[in-house]
Amino acid sequence: MLSDKTILIIGGTGTVGEALIEQLINTDVHAIRIYARDEYRFFLLKQKYGNHPKLRYLIGDIRDKNRLNIAFKEAHVVINCAALKRVEMCEESPFEALQTNVVGVQNALECALENNIEAFVQMSTDKVVSPCNMYAYTKALAEGLVLNAHQWQGKNRTRFIVTRSGNVIGSSGSVLEIWRNQYKQGLPLTVTDLNCERYMASKESVAKGIIEAVTEGLNGLVVFDMPKHKVSDMLKEFEGCEVKITGLTKGEKLCEELYRDGEVFELIDVER
Repeated sequence: MLSDKTILIIGGTGTVGEALIEQLINTDVHAIRIYARDEYRFFLLKQKYGNHPKLRYLIGDIRDKNRLNIAFKEAHVVINCAALKRVEMCEESPFEALQTNVVGVQNALECALENNIEAFVQMSTDKVVSPCNMYAYTKALAEGLVLNAHQWQGKNRTRFIVTRSGNVIGSSGSVLEIWRNQYKQGLPLTVTDLNCERYMASKESVAKGIIEAVTEGLNGLVVFDMPKHKVSDMLKEFEGCEVKITGLTKGEKLCEELYRDGEVFELIDVER
């Protein structure tokens, strides 16, 4: 399915983007285009892979449709990992969250149709189920744009896929990263609520699920089935450390859900 294909990863310098590169680079894909705005993360990728013949490095923002359209030229599969993800930052800068997470996705969809892309994948989050914060609202809107894109695609061949997952273990700014930094500094571990429950999977598992959704010819909403972890259980790695309970932040749920009643979707077990 991906043999001799050109894959464009928007937000490709992020945690899942890097995991996708790792899994695709040794396959028979023709090229992997990495489109992102983080110059330093590009530098790190180049340190890791050097001038690998399959990699193309493209600095650009998903908000810039003209630049984005150049990246889409002659690509076959596009995977959008770009987003403003920090809940508290989206609350503080809602217009910015809207521009990246909604308008940016519209830009990418329009480019996909203009270039007759074979498959477009939008990464989503379990927070869109009964959304209660700005991040969740914008991601829910992005899901809606992608899942309804077939309504205005005309005769284009593009498959529009939304992959919805829980938290990615070890992603930048994740709770485990925060705790490990606090542990190293001898600080108390800040915990919102010991009874919080979160769906979590490794970046490798999530990347594998995205690739499977493309290669299996899926369309529409794809939900990644993954284990649910209680925060109190996650703290076992730091047994004996002082814990400081801070309480749930604005827009944060005690328990997340992967889907709502009545939704139609394909389920992929990413931790099998």
